[in-house]
Amino acid sequence: MNHFYISYMKWTTIILSICLGLTSCSEETTGNEDKTLEDTVLSIDLTQTYQQMEGFGASDAWSAQYVGNWPDATKSAIADLLFSTAVDDEGNPEGIGLNIWRFNIGAGSKAQGAGSDINDLWRRTEGFLQEDGTYDWTQQSGQRWFLQAAKQRGVQKFIGFSNSAPVQMTKNGKANTSAAQQSNLDPSEFENFAEFLTYVTVQLQTEGITLDELSPVNETQWDWDKSSEQEGCPFTNEEVANLVRKLDSKLTEKGLSTKIEITEAGQIDYLYQSGTNRPDKDNQIAEFFGSGSNYVADLSHMSDFVAGHSYWTTEQSNLAPMRKELWSKIKEVNPNLKYNMSEYCIMGDSEEGIDGNGKDLSIDMGLYLARVMHYDLTEANASAWQWWIAMSPYDYKDGLVYIDKSEVNGGYQTSKMLYTLGNYSRFVKNGMQRVHTNQLFGKTNDDPFTQKRIMASAYMNNDEVVVVLVNYNNYEYTIQFDFDGQLANNEMKMYRTSRSEDLSFIGTQEVSQDIVVAPQSVTTYVIKK
Repeated sequence: MNHFYISYMKWTTIILSICLGLTSCSEETTGNEDKTLEDTVLSIDLTQTYQQMEGFGASDAWSAQYVGNWPDATKSAIADLLFSTAVDDEGNPEGIGLNIWRFNIGAGSKAQGAGSDINDLWRRTEGFLQEDGTYDWTQQSGQRWFLQAAKQRGVQKFIGFSNSAPVQMTKNGKANTSAAQQSNLDPSEFENFAEFLTYVTVQLQTEGITLDELSPVNETQWDWDKSSEQEGCPFTNEEVANLVRKLDSKLTEKGLSTKIEITEAGQIDYLYQSGTNRPDKDNQIAEFFGSGSNYVADLSHMSDFVAGHSYWTTEQSNLAPMRKELWSKIKEVNPNLKYNMSEYCIMGDSEEGIDGNGKDLSIDMGLYLARVMHYDLTEANASAWQWWIAMSPYDYKDGLVYIDKSEVNGGYQTSKMLYTLGNYSRFVKNGMQRVHTNQLFGKTNDDPFTQKRIMASAYMNNDEVVVVLVNYNNYEYTIQFDFDGQLANNEMKMYRTSRSEDLSFIGTQEVSQDIVVAPQSVTTYVIKK
C-alpha cells in the first residue's frame, strides 16, 4: 500500500492496522473520532509567533583534542559534516550547518595520567595552567583547530565551558571530587578560577575566536567523584552565585563582552522544582533569576539564557508536561529570559526500553532525537539547542559522527542522529521566529497520539518559512499546508532523512500541492516568501 489517506473512517484504519501489524487496535480506538479531510491539513499561522531562534550546536568534548590533530583530509571532512552550509551539484547539503560550538576548557587531568582517577585517556583533558603557575598556550591544539575550522565554515557563536577548575586549584589536586556532591573547589580559589577563565577568554580572542559566553559550572547536582570517570565538580547554588560574581568582576576588569551562562542543570526539573533529592542545588531559575540571596541576573555579564539539559526527562509521559512547567516557571520569574537546551544525548528511557549503551546509527535513534528536539522547541520554547559530543569513539548513543579511538588517525561514520539534527540546524536560522502550527489528526501537541505520528513545527524570517515534520510512524501520509491563503503558489524545497536518505534534497514543488510524508522520516520544507 503506497498511500494511507487519513480521511478513511476509523474502522477502516483499524482493519488496515491489524493487517499491517503497525498499530494496536487500542491505540487507534482510544479517543480517536472519525477522521475528516481537515485532519490532513496542517495550518500554519505566521501571525502567531513564539521564541526567536539562536541556533543549534554541539561540543568538542572530548574527541577534538585528538581528531583536531589527525590528517587534514579526515578532520576537514568531519568539520564539513558538522559545520558546512554548502550543497553538492545535486542540491544535497554537505553538512548540517551547526552555528554554535562549545569549547571544553580543560582542567589539566591528562598530565596526571592514571593518577587523575579518570581511567579513560580520552576523557582526560589538557590544561593551559601549568604547575609553576604559567600558561602554556600550545595546549588543547586539536580543539583549537576545530575552533578555527568552525569559524571558517560560518559558525556564529562560541561557548567556553568548564567541568572543573584547573587541578592546581582543587582541594584534592584532581579534576573530580573525593567527596560525592561536595565541591572540590574551596571558596578561597573562586577568584583564581574566575581569573583563569578570563585569561583563556582573552587568549582565544587574540586568535580570532570570541567566546560569546562562558559556562563556569556543569551539572552541579551530580556526585562527580572518581566513579564518574570524567572531570566534574558539584556546587551548591550559593557557591555558584559567589563564583559567578567573581567571574563577572574579572570580565569587567578586562573589558570583555563575554556573557556568563548558567545553570547547566543536570535535569530540567532541577531548574523549576524545589524539595528534590538535591537540596541547595535545585529551583535554580528562582534562585539565580528571582529575588533571593543568590540573585545574579543583574550582573553586567549575566546571559539572559537559562541553560538546562534534557537528560532523563524524555519519556513520552514527560516530554510535554515537564517542558510546559519549565517554560511557565521561566516566564513567571522573568518574562525576558530565554531558554537554552545546552546539552543532550540519548541515555535512557524506561517507558520505551531505550538504553544509552550500544552505538545505534539507525533511523530509530534519529527519530527519537527529533522527537526530543520537537518538544524542547515547542513546549520549552528553546531558542538554542546543543548536542553533547559531536564526535564519539564510544559504543554509546552519544555521537553525531562516530570515530575510531585512535590518537593519530582513524576513520569515521555518520549517524542518523547527525542528519535528523541537520533537518533543523541546517535550515532553521539564527533570528528566525517559531510560528504557530496546529497538529494533525485533530490532536494537540501534548497528546501521546501526536508523539507517535507526525510532529510539526514552523519557523520564519523575512525571506523564508521553514516547516519540519517528524513522522514517527511506519505509514506514509498525504497532507496539505495551509498558510491562510498565503504562499500557495510559492516554491518549496524539500529535504529528507529516512532509512535510505541522509538530509537529501528530494525536489521542489508549489506549496499548494499535496505533500507526501514518507514513513519514519524527518522532512524539512523551505518556502521562499
